[in-house]
Amino acid sequence: MDVPKRRSKDYAAQMKRLVAEYNSNGKKTILLTCDAFFPVFDGVINVMDNYASRLKDTMNVLVLAPSFKGKVYCREYPVLGTVSFYSKKLFYQVALPQLDGRAKRILKQLRIDVIHAHSPFFVGRYALKLHKRRGIPLVTTFHSQYKMDFQKTVGSGALCRFMMRFIMKTFNGSDEVWTMNESVGNVLKSYGYHGRAFRYLPNATCLPLPDDYEGERARGRARYGVGDEPLFICVGRIVSQKNIYFVSEVLGVLKRLGFAFKMLFVGDGPDLAALKKSVKEQNIEEEVYFTGQVRDSALLCEIYSAADLLLFPSYYDTIGLVQVEAASRFTPTAFAANSVASCTVRNGVDGYVFPHEKEEFARRIIEVVESGTLHTVGERAMRDLYITWDDVVAQAKTYFMELIAAHEAGEPSPEAEKE
Repeated sequence: MDVPKRRSKDYAAQMKRLVAEYNSNGKKTILLTCDAFFPVFDGVINVMDNYASRLKDTMNVLVLAPSFKGKVYCREYPVLGTVSFYSKKLFYQVALPQLDGRAKRILKQLRIDVIHAHSPFFVGRYALKLHKRRGIPLVTTFHSQYKMDFQKTVGSGALCRFMMRFIMKTFNGSDEVWTMNESVGNVLKSYGYHGRAFRYLPNATCLPLPDDYEGERARGRARYGVGDEPLFICVGRIVSQKNIYFVSEVLGVLKRLGFAFKMLFVGDGPDLAALKKSVKEQNIEEEVYFTGQVRDSALLCEIYSAADLLLFPSYYDTIGLVQVEAASRFTPTAFAANSVASCTVRNGVDGYVFPHEKEEFARRIIEVVESGTLHTVGERAMRDLYITWDDVVAQAKTYFMELIAAHEAGEPSPEAEKE
């Protein structure tokens, strides 16, 4: 991953050449935006990365995202880094495109046919500004339950309401909002979304189906010293909003009931130290292993193959990427009842939905392990949930081209006309 200086002459020359090429090669140009980017890694960045890397072969792609300590983390597609500062509390870069004269000049010179915003904050609001000033079609994807973030971060009802109004301007000002399914869309409506246009596109994975599942499983279990006991995993950014302490409490109940298991927490985040403290308090340090962030896809495949059950009791996530990744390795997911993410599965068929009470959640885990049906449910999860980013982005490109064509013809959003 190249990391050129954002202010270097080479970087400026690269952007100048890019603008000239994009404006003259006859391809449609898409600007993808996000308020976070590499080297930070989370589900939203993962989604945008998969869109950009697949669209680049048939469209002109440019990503507008925060630089990191003055450097732009480039991928196989070009990235326009905007000035930012690092927030330790948020564990993220805070991008400030409105204060970035260079980025604004580059974008002013670039012909843009459509914008796809993956976050509603300062970069998302700048995307909205481009949409309004230049009449560029704007799609915004609703990824996360932002209200929970605000409630944790600011702790003030008035400030939380202000921040919700701020982000809803981005969603309500877009031509279309995309999200994963109707249940997730209803969350956005509860926030105050009154736009006409919704499209539903699922999250996906770039993990292929296994050529050697048994070999992957054996290697993964050997790597972490797992014997005959069941292996549970929790994968993702380690933040309290994902209900991670509930997971450690459930594991504590399992141990007190005399149930043998191993557990992997896969990921990193601002609440890692607090989670390790919770694990210690539950007296499950011998059963639990923290892998840190895993970016190597082969190792991630081994982990999913080695696992018997993915624990995902989050009320924060909409539709997690991890449940699709797990399904690629016949590993079912256990959700908490009444969570948005649980709407994607049928309990006991292609996943599990357990009551959100630690004792009962633990007892349900024991029941499904002892039933011997975990792999059967995992196989059905693969058939029902597994979908690749190639398929999703191909459909997304069709929608982008429809939106561009409608705009060029002076017509409203194709989807908006249906609603």
